[in-house]
Amino acid sequence: MSGESGTGGQRELESQLAHLQRHVEEQDREMMALSDRLRRLEAELKTTRQRLGSLEEGQGGGASASERPPHY
Repeated sequence: MSGESGTGGQRELESQLAHLQRHVEEQDREMMALSDRLRRLEAELKTTRQRLGSLEEGQGGGASASERPPHY
C-alpha cells in the first residue's frame, strides 16, 4: 500500500507541475503582448510630441503656451 500512496502523491505533483507550466506559458504570452503594446504606445507618444513641437514652432515665435494672451 505504501507504493500506492506514493504514486498518488506523485500524480498530484505532476498535475500541479503541468498546471504551473501552463500558467507560466500564459504569463509569458501576456508579457510579450504587453511589451509590444508598450513599444507601440511609446512610438505613438514620440510622434505626438514631435507633432506638438512642430505646431508650437509653426506659431512663429509668439507667446509660449504658458503665457497669457495680451488681452488679459
